[in-house]
Amino acid sequence: MNEQFFYALNVTTPVLSLLLLGLLFRRLNLIDDGFIQTANRLVFNITLPCMLFFGIASTPLSQSNNLPLFIFGASFTLFCTALFYLFSIAFVQADKRGTFVQGAFRGNLGIIGIALAVNAYGTEVLAVASLYMAIISLIDNPLSVLLLKPKGHPSLKSIFTNPIIIAVSLGLIFSGLQLTIPAFTQQSGQYLAQLTLPLALICIGGSLNWQSFHRNHLDVILATAFKLLLMPIIGLSIAYQFNFSADELGLLYLMLSAPTAVSSYIMAKQMTRHGAMAAEIIALTTAMSTFVITAGLVLLKSMQII
Repeated sequence: MNEQFFYALNVTTPVLSLLLLGLLFRRLNLIDDGFIQTANRLVFNITLPCMLFFGIASTPLSQSNNLPLFIFGASFTLFCTALFYLFSIAFVQADKRGTFVQGAFRGNLGIIGIALAVNAYGTEVLAVASLYMAIISLIDNPLSVLLLKPKGHPSLKSIFTNPIIIAVSLGLIFSGLQLTIPAFTQQSGQYLAQLTLPLALICIGGSLNWQSFHRNHLDVILATAFKLLLMPIIGLSIAYQFNFSADELGLLYLMLSAPTAVSSYIMAKQMTRHGAMAAEIIALTTAMSTFVITAGLVLLKSMQII
């Protein structure tokens, strides 16, 4: 049991440490809203795309392509969205349903999911995790738009100009054609890529808040339970029947149990009047995720599932 416990701590503790540092830095006024907004733009537009591009481009396509895992992840995301929406019809106020469902199914795969995967399996898993994240992102964004019901119709331009999608696409081209990246470009890109996880996690920690938790506490707690418990439990139970390998099940667990994506707050704030509720779902899932994921990893390891 000690071995499983320390394995889980090695995966989750670095993430928790950086989140707590972000919270501390904010309290000490070492970072503020302006820094967080600027750093988030830098991560989204530059450093995260660099990390994904070089991770995929440097890995042979045969090693990063896992079609059964990708199909399962996409199908299960659609299933969970439908399931959570049906639940929300009975238990969630009508104008809050979109925010609730988005918070319950949309995970922070690009930062926390990938960080956990790399901690667990090393950088060799980065290509598969990046492709998984990109495919799920293609599903998450349109689903969130439909759930939140904005005025007008969403533009495809936001998908095709998404830096993450562009980086993954270019990485696949370089990997598939086995194109060589000049050494100086590779080194410079790696410097930028190495900024991604610490900078993003510190910003997430610094942005956690609880503005109106007393008004939304039931919805926030339910969404958190669905995201951190129900989604990974159902997902792993089904995936186990498909004979995925232990490493694939481990990766799938870490991706499914990742806390709610920060981008869900941005969309909820722009399209609804429940941005504060979205922020609280992000805060609670992020705060609880380290403890829940640690317990889950210990359990799965002790059962020899992963």
